[in-house]
Amino acid sequence: MRAVVFLGLALSVIASSAVAEDIRWKPETLRPGDYTSIKQSQGGLIHHVFRGKSGRFYILDSYRGAAPSGKPVFSTYLDKDGNQVRWVRKDGFELKFIPHDCTRTLGRCQYTQVGSDKKKETRLRITTASGTGFKFDEHNASGQRLFGGKMELDARGNAGSGLITGNQGKQRFRLVGQAYQ
Repeated sequence: MRAVVFLGLALSVIASSAVAEDIRWKPETLRPGDYTSIKQSQGGLIHHVFRGKSGRFYILDSYRGAAPSGKPVFSTYLDKDGNQVRWVRKDGFELKFIPHDCTRTLGRCQYTQVGSDKKKETRLRITTASGTGFKFDEHNASGQRLFGGKMELDARGNAGSGLITGNQGKQRFRLVGQAYQ
């Protein structure tokens, strides 16, 4: 009997640890039109709207202003875990991340960022899970820290409130709204 109780407790702890370590974005829980609204300390209000899936990737369109309407200021293409593979600004400037940008990859992860201007950068991202999301630091190829921060995640893995500090100052994010169907 004690062995069964111990095994049950051990499995419960393992399952709890697995959930605490899950920083994955969960696109399978979203429907086209679902969105989160974030107030940024630099840049104001932004809405990230789930467009759906195209091929192997999921697309989020991001809008500035009071409501998620008009033409997106940028679109983000993500893999099934929430790592960015492509980012496209409304003027056509594009970044590709090879194999992806490591946003939702725990531990050390290296990637190459390639712009439509042909500029290439190799980066190293180190990410750890926190109780409510994740913390990270990103470095250039020389090992210099570029920026880092922490983000909170909701049950669907959408990023909400957080903070990023680095070479462009401090940017705070505050979740101000969500709309799920």
